[in-house]
Amino acid sequence: MKKYNLFSSKCSGKIAAALSTFIFIIIFSVSCSSGPKRLMVITTIQNNCKDSIETANSCILNGNYSMAEDLLSKARVQAISIDNYDLLLSVSLTHVSLYLSYNPPEVEKAEQFLNQAYSLSGNTKNTKESELLCAMSEARILIAKNNVQPNFKMITEKMDDAKKVFKNSPYNHAQCDSILGDVYRLSGKYKEADKIYNEAAKLFTESMYLSEIGITWYKIAQNHSQAGNSKAALEALNTAIYYDRCAENSMGLGADYYIKAVILLKGTPNESKRNEAKKSLQHSAEIYFAAGKPDLAEKSLDLLKTLE
Repeated sequence: MKKYNLFSSKCSGKIAAALSTFIFIIIFSVSCSSGPKRLMVITTIQNNCKDSIETANSCILNGNYSMAEDLLSKARVQAISIDNYDLLLSVSLTHVSLYLSYNPPEVEKAEQFLNQAYSLSGNTKNTKESELLCAMSEARILIAKNNVQPNFKMITEKMDDAKKVFKNSPYNHAQCDSILGDVYRLSGKYKEADKIYNEAAKLFTESMYLSEIGITWYKIAQNHSQAGNSKAALEALNTAIYYDRCAENSMGLGADYYIKAVILLKGTPNESKRNEAKKSLQHSAEIYFAAGKPDLAEKSLDLLKTLE
């Protein structure tokens, strides 16, 4: 029988080639398995865009509308660059909030951005939620236009639907309550408005949305005042002032002291109430001037002049 020497030159060449291939496979496999981990999703631009929108919201609360405009323009470019429809929707709806915050509200511009938001909603991750967010902004526009009564049923039904969808989202759930409170208040249903405003305040407080707490208590004060309960209105207003101070909400504080004077002057105020109203209006003007809002400060001073 012919014997083969495994280490003969012919065999050793074949074996060497096989071993070489085997070693290459091992090395290749090892270098793949030990390579750096790679992210499946990169969120750098997305996070920057969210930061821009969040900062814009803070600017709106503080009355810095021009900076809010700049930030939202930046956020829109960022959202487009990564083809993110959810962020584009947020930018459009924040624009609605911005234009409704002007005094008086710039309703036409708000409506343009609402239409833009509705057109974007179908391309977002959750169409139902996006449409309800749009409906919330639409309700705010109707409230700003004082066009609640003919749309009362439509708004309340939409907000009730939204509350069910956003039951695990305290912020949006509370915003629905706040909108419903506005609708009931403007419809003269003060008892229902008070109940639902307090539900909103509770949700905002539990979730520590500081700025919204002050705004909600301001609305509660308005509601009590319109219902003819000045004492409860002033108590609610003191709570609003407390939270607006905590939130460093200059616009909120200026409005708090202005509305405090209005409440004090209802009916036939005695000298003590008139003097307190004067102090409140003076303080409101000081806050507005300090916040760079001379037009609003002048409104406080104009009412003050009628008391002199």
